[in-house]
Amino acid sequence: MEATVVDPNVFSAMDSQDEKPLASGNGVSMAIHLTEPVLFVQGFENSENSPGNTAMLRGNLRLHVTKSAKIKAVTLRFKGRAVTKWPEGIPPRKIDFEEQDTIMSHTWPFFNAQFENAEKGTNADHVQLMKGPDGASSTVTRLDALGRSSPNGSSVNLSAKEARKLSLQVNQSRSFGKGESMPGVQSVAAKGYRTFLPGDYIYNFELPLDSRLPETINVDLGSVKYELEAEVTRSGAFRANLFGTKEVTLIRAPAEGSLEQVEPIAISRNWEDQLHYDIVISGKSFPLGTKVPIAFKLTPLAKVQCHRIKVLVTENIEYFCNGKRVHRMEPTRKVQLYEKRADADPVSAFEGSSMRVTSGGGMPYDARARVARGESVQPSDPTNLLGDLNGDANIGPTEMEFNVQLPSCKDMRESDRSRRLHFDTTYQNIQVHHWIKIVMRLSKPDVNDPTKRRHFEISIDSPFHILSCQATQANISLPAYSAPEAANGGVSLHDCGCPGANVRRNSPTSFLPTLNALNSARTTNEGQPTTPTLQSPGLARPQQAHVHGQGQGPQERPIHLLRAPSFNPPAFEDEEPPPPLTTPPPQYDDIASPTSGLADYFSRLSETYDSDDEDHPRVGRVNVPLTPGGRIHRSMDLQRGWVPVGR
Repeated sequence: MEATVVDPNVFSAMDSQDEKPLASGNGVSMAIHLTEPVLFVQGFENSENSPGNTAMLRGNLRLHVTKSAKIKAVTLRFKGRAVTKWPEGIPPRKIDFEEQDTIMSHTWPFFNAQFENAEKGTNADHVQLMKGPDGASSTVTRLDALGRSSPNGSSVNLSAKEARKLSLQVNQSRSFGKGESMPGVQSVAAKGYRTFLPGDYIYNFELPLDSRLPETINVDLGSVKYELEAEVTRSGAFRANLFGTKEVTLIRAPAEGSLEQVEPIAISRNWEDQLHYDIVISGKSFPLGTKVPIAFKLTPLAKVQCHRIKVLVTENIEYFCNGKRVHRMEPTRKVQLYEKRADADPVSAFEGSSMRVTSGGGMPYDARARVARGESVQPSDPTNLLGDLNGDANIGPTEMEFNVQLPSCKDMRESDRSRRLHFDTTYQNIQVHHWIKIVMRLSKPDVNDPTKRRHFEISIDSPFHILSCQATQANISLPAYSAPEAANGGVSLHDCGCPGANVRRNSPTSFLPTLNALNSARTTNEGQPTTPTLQSPGLARPQQAHVHGQGQGPQERPIHLLRAPSFNPPAFEDEEPPPPLTTPPPQYDDIASPTSGLADYFSRLSETYDSDDEDHPRVGRVNVPLTPGGRIHRSMDLQRGWVPVGR
């Protein structure tokens, strides 16, 4: 085993994360640091037969001891619980008003005085003792031959006082076997505790989580919650145990390789031979706080009018218990997101929606550019979104683009319950589903009285997924290596995709050389290599493959057209043409037969049948090639006859 001194920056980086202690008392405090603040599980199919991935829960438990403490045990538990509430009681007896399920449970017994390895040390992965009277401090890390944490403890750079404190225990563990004790000195198991010297003790943990686990849910009458529970058991009559919890958030995201966020929802229909409409929704799943792009193409087939278009979202929540034998469904909640009327400006339920007319709509010709930019322009017919269809000049399809804003975290905190939306869930006892609804108000002339118009409303419904506001592409996808902002020291990520979201805490700075540091190790003008310097994590934007240095002649023609297309390629006449063919291609008659191909075929066919006589009866196959220029197949070389019956 090998003991390695840890860089003190490891502990200072943890201090910079501003993690509040979960519990503290009598000189001991504890905090939990998570490597990833949010875990993402993939896929909306959580059945037993569906393929699943894993999400890794990683972090560390930190004990900060300011004065020596007698500790019996240090334990960390990870638990997932689901609760469904039934105000009317769970049938049939109706004496229970909630059902609780334990989804999973895992325990890390980091330290226990009754364990055998408690005699060797505190079992911490990193230990940094506080400075003693001489001003020296010690740092200990337990590593095995592969560089991983090992169960054996060791110490380096200890002060004289600390070395005297630990020498007795080290000698005891080396000189006495199991069950033996030094006279006058009790073992840790016999005392029931171990004394933790002032300093910081870090316990690392990790746990793979199946993606088929339900995500974190919080609805009116149910919830799914995951927590880390840390407990420090202390020795002494007036020493209270420390207990604290930290919530772990699991977010559901589309499966890897899923096309839900890019595959559109396309609807193309005719309405009573009056209107043909094409509607395209650019995706099947959208996080809360983002915008839903919707494109309309309305082609009038008669004197039809479109008075308004509304975009709504319907939410259905179902609860189950007792193995799905008891079921309850809440009333369907409808939230109107956007409305565009022909005689008024558009109305958005949440700030951020926009629209523009790209074609038609009865807009003046000189105002088409302004309308395409999203500016408000008075149409020629204020009662019809399709424009004035009485003349012949403006008859044609109307194309519009909506960007409908979904509610953000702030909107749902400030709005009433009827306007709040919860993301889709996959838990069998709490199911939340959503539909997007587009309603168009149309009218056509009455058959009996052409001066009057009959009004109709057509509704287009389609299921789609609403994701958590934290399931954005920036959080669930790998970063772009060629992002322009990567060269400026990285980009700040946000907690969610909602407008005005808080900046997310980034991972601690790496102590390994990055690509920037390696790239800086280039030769100087004198030919001497420079020493690479450690920089903040980030990837510099790679140089374009077709760009060459200045002053080295003309630039060559680009080869990566998809990544960086050229707007001034050389003329095609500048390229040298390929060399001409040495000989012209052969004629068909020369290849098939020395004479004419088809004529030679029929002449040889007739000669073959005419030359047959009684001495050479035919056996059912032609022994010469009938195709011009061909050769006899090997299966035709064999003489075949009928096998006599009875042998």
